[in-house]
Amino acid sequence: MQIRTRNTLFYLLGGLLALTSLFSCGVDRWPEYYPWTGRDLWIDSVMREDYLWYEEIPSFDDLNYFLEPQSFLDAAKSEKDNGISSVDTLLTTSTPSYGFDYSLSQVPDNDTAYYAMVTYVVPESPAAEAGLKRGEWIMMVNNDYITKKNETILTEGESKDIVIGKYTVHTETGEDGTETETAEVVKDRESVLPATRPVTDAVIPASTIVQHNNSNIGYLAYNSFDTESDTQLLEFSKTCATNNVKDFVLDLRYNAGGDMESVQRLACILAPSDKLGGTLATLQYNQKKSGKNHDLIFDAQLLVGGSNLNLSTVYILTSGTTAGAAEMLINCLTPYMKVIVVGETTKGEYIGTERFENTQFMWALRLAVCEIFNARGTANYTNGFTPSYSVSPLSDPATVLPLGDPKEALLSAALGIIDGSISLDGSETTRATNAANVKEVKMKRTFPRGIIVR
Repeated sequence: MQIRTRNTLFYLLGGLLALTSLFSCGVDRWPEYYPWTGRDLWIDSVMREDYLWYEEIPSFDDLNYFLEPQSFLDAAKSEKDNGISSVDTLLTTSTPSYGFDYSLSQVPDNDTAYYAMVTYVVPESPAAEAGLKRGEWIMMVNNDYITKKNETILTEGESKDIVIGKYTVHTETGEDGTETETAEVVKDRESVLPATRPVTDAVIPASTIVQHNNSNIGYLAYNSFDTESDTQLLEFSKTCATNNVKDFVLDLRYNAGGDMESVQRLACILAPSDKLGGTLATLQYNQKKSGKNHDLIFDAQLLVGGSNLNLSTVYILTSGTTAGAAEMLINCLTPYMKVIVVGETTKGEYIGTERFENTQFMWALRLAVCEIFNARGTANYTNGFTPSYSVSPLSDPATVLPLGDPKEALLSAALGIIDGSISLDGSETTRATNAANVKEVKMKRTFPRGIIVR
């Protein structure tokens, strides 16, 4: 990710004019107030130059330059922004974590106790060291049940003893020959969960070649469009080419965005080979910055060290978290190949953002700067992409399995569509469970969100 640093004084020149509206006594007191107004003046000046909707910023007289940065941004930005732009301190540190997401379900016949189904595990995290896997259950912690009062024991603290369970389905045949299924979480083993520490999630937590019906199918879980991991991405594309992969499942369920160059590179890997060199996307900036408008192409030079797979269809797994750069990829591939979306409706973000840093105040502003359209000139997914085949990934605990497992809910559905056993006009089937989902908890992630342009 390329970070763009702007000269602070340049952007403050326009902002300083705002102070003349704050004081009418004729006395030049802006140096006295600058320590409290400088950050907001910097934000204001950058926005009036680069913000996509700069014309909708309130006048100087209508803004309060003594607010905290986030409050000032909220007051200045357009209603169209919808959380795309953000501001944060450069001094942010990582929050210690055990490194897993979970979903709480009530213990049968116990009104106050819960089991925690593990829904994601960060590689090399304390949770991974404890041997936890997606789909397993934490039944007890330090010989005690999980309750509303002590639930934070799953997110913070020192080393803990845990009891790990597995979801088991039993089939019983009655005297009349009818079969009845019952499900329960049963103890599997005990383990030690190491103390929390700062955890960095993996950009690519899983990649594999799935052998299915005598075919090799590529599977890639891709959590962020991050140029630092592009070497790994290119190497996997070569593995797929070597194994004659003709069908590819791209798992973007945890992907909230990232760097546009990585979108461009992944598109070059997946697209039909005869589209290389063609238009991938068009970027349109505000009127002041219209000279920056340009097209992105399927650039074959981005494939150095990797391979184009020359696919006609790609299967993309999604959730409500899927956003920004992930949605850009879906939109920009659609004119050239069949894109089958499996999972849940995506978030709906087609605006590119750019990062501006102020090292004087130690703040960073990520600002909406351009609209991004596909080769057809469309970006009509403000309400997200509706799945071609809808699947709820946690509805059946028996199919909440490690990423890349062919029986995992979303991947299994994609494989079914590939082999023809699932029709796109069908609907998912779910198993009834006696453990009602109470709450989902996700660890804080530091991956870039949206679509970051250079």
